[in-house]
Amino acid sequence: MCRIAHMLHFNDEKGMHMRLNTTRASRPARILAALAAVIVTVAGLSLATAPAQAAIQGDALYSPSASNEGMAYARMIRLAHSGSANGQLISTFEHWTTDSTSTSYVIRRSSDDGATWSTISNVGSDVYMYQPFLYEFPTQLGDYPAGTLLLFGVTLPGDRSTTTLREWRSTDHGATWTSVGVVQSATGDDGSGIWEPAAGLDNNGNLVLYFSDERQSATWSQFLGHIVSTDGGVTWSANADGSTRVSPGEVKDVASSDQRDRPGMITVARNAVSGTYAATYEICGPKGCQVYYKTSTDGVTWGTGATDLGTAIATDDGRVLYSTPTIAWTPAGGTQGQFLVTAQREVRTAGGAPESGQVIFSNAADATGSWRWQPAPIRPTSGSGTSTCNPNYSPFLLVSADGKSIRYSAPGKTGTYGCTELTGSFNTGVLPYTADFSTGSPGWVEYNGTWGVSSGVLSETAGGTNGNKAVTGNTGWTDYTLTGDVKISSTSGNAGFLTRVTDPSAGTDSLKGYYIGVDGTNMVIGKQNYNWTALATKAIPGGLTAGSWYNLTVKVSGCSITVEGKPAGSSTVTSFSTSDCSFSHGSIGVRDFATGASWRNISVS
Repeated sequence: MCRIAHMLHFNDEKGMHMRLNTTRASRPARILAALAAVIVTVAGLSLATAPAQAAIQGDALYSPSASNEGMAYARMIRLAHSGSANGQLISTFEHWTTDSTSTSYVIRRSSDDGATWSTISNVGSDVYMYQPFLYEFPTQLGDYPAGTLLLFGVTLPGDRSTTTLREWRSTDHGATWTSVGVVQSATGDDGSGIWEPAAGLDNNGNLVLYFSDERQSATWSQFLGHIVSTDGGVTWSANADGSTRVSPGEVKDVASSDQRDRPGMITVARNAVSGTYAATYEICGPKGCQVYYKTSTDGVTWGTGATDLGTAIATDDGRVLYSTPTIAWTPAGGTQGQFLVTAQREVRTAGGAPESGQVIFSNAADATGSWRWQPAPIRPTSGSGTSTCNPNYSPFLLVSADGKSIRYSAPGKTGTYGCTELTGSFNTGVLPYTADFSTGSPGWVEYNGTWGVSSGVLSETAGGTNGNKAVTGNTGWTDYTLTGDVKISSTSGNAGFLTRVTDPSAGTDSLKGYYIGVDGTNMVIGKQNYNWTALATKAIPGGLTAGSWYNLTVKVSGCSITVEGKPAGSSTVTSFSTSDCSFSHGSIGVRDFATGASWRNISVS
């Protein structure tokens, strides 16, 4: 990937993923022209604008203090090996200025699980403080005990004549930092740089630093490699210029036989149950920055070798990811936990990008087979990129201590100066699940309609016949029971719940799954497969008046769908069921047709 500040992130007609430096007149004019495009084509796929959404959601991780302050690329750790400081969140982000004054990495801390943040230190000084990565020692490494923090980052001067991958160390939980030195260096920033460090331990307990390398661009436009430290980051297997200091030197992990391919943005996670490592990265160039992954048993040997480009990440309902991916692992959601992956953009291969910028992919099969997806906790994607803000650029995932929630952090175009580092946390797609709408509607994505939340109630007010719907939960859910209350605004229409939802998009019957709803007379079970098939109907005793709450409990188990309905607060239950084997898994949702509607007290178990 070309790193050309100031953080506008898009694709030219060759699919090259670039940042725009407004001070470099030599940058091809076609890149500037791309900014005017409403629909961007990547690798033959159309990235249409997403349907209208509710306002940007998320809490402020950091807000700029001046209009010249740019930021992106948030990184975060939860202290787990630091004694009395355990549980604190430590975060930083990419930082630069638009007027070439020097800045630093801002180190932020939260002692209340992300509700509030304060600055505890500033690290380094240069005009462009790019691509930070934080790492906490889980055990003693070299002379440094568990709880020691390392900060890696790429810095550039105002004239961008060098790129330098630097390292700092903290032994007091991020309050103060000491420079360890230059880890890798390069001349220039356009086709000869080093970028995007990420650190972890291999299965021998050695510290590994992965990064993107352009220094051999005649053969590899860019490759992914790693170096190893056996003394906690004091020395590395490769010298600063990339030459070997001790074996194995710098090792290539993804290096395409096609010089045009540009693998970059690597992040690595390890399954603590199976021991499997998984790495995600984009491959720019002809592949348009599509997201790929490889696995490893030791953290240093990936796939079948460097020329093995890995596998493109795709869900079983045709979603793929593009640009700036990150990966995490959670112990919740399956016997082997789940790998979780997000990226700046998502595309539906059948057309459109309905969840782009607000989606997390998951894999509960130890990174084998197809992936599933769920909405992200926040929506940072409103508006196009500017010189100080690139919405959802390199979003970051941090799993909670128990693995049941995921914190999502990314820049969004909001706040006094038009950019804020946003963060928010929500369920990782595991059951049981509750949506009480007490703090908005995190973890939901809407398709058509006008949506709002007030006093614990989710409402859709546009009505009409577009099949307005909102979806939450994980598309990998199989057998479950959903319960919740629904209220229709008019008895001429119907509203209710969706189960086993996959492949949703904007449109009347545009999803695969089951709909269970009510109108003024009946409860209905139907099947939607980009068309409508009624499966069963049951009269509501006494009918249903507009504006009254009605409780539905829906159980899907195997091919069986069982429904119980009653006026909210009543003990009089009306039941009916049907059998259909079309859909075996999927998330949940709400939907209305020819009426506005409201929902509350939704839970899934």
